[in-house]
Amino acid sequence: MVRISKTTSLCVLAFFGSSASAQSYETAQDAFDARAWEVAAKLARAEAIKGNANSQGLLGQLYHFGQGGLPKSSELAVIWYSVSMANGNTAIEGLYNGAAFVFNEEELRGIEAKATDCLSSQYKNCD
Repeated sequence: MVRISKTTSLCVLAFFGSSASAQSYETAQDAFDARAWEVAAKLARAEAIKGNANSQGLLGQLYHFGQGGLPKSSELAVIWYSVSMANGNTAIEGLYNGAAFVFNEEELRGIEAKATDCLSSQYKNCD
């Protein structure tokens, strides 16, 4: 497992841009592709809470695989994948199915209710 130091993360953040809130999904994806997980998580979250469907899906991926300092959580992955799909990102459906596979119907209904709460709270009650 590759561990990136905070200094390296800060350098990558400086390379991709200095203001996380002004960054786009593409910048978060670039950080993800560069395996700068912590930077990707920070940038993806900043865009996800603004309603960016692609960033919401990327945040789901980071939770799904426990990257970027985020806990490995199929539940949080399903929540963010659901929110992402509700906002039009149909490309994330395969990852959603992979994360949702570990839950029974009742558990999945509860998680989907949390995703609905996430949406209705304007992304404040998601994690």
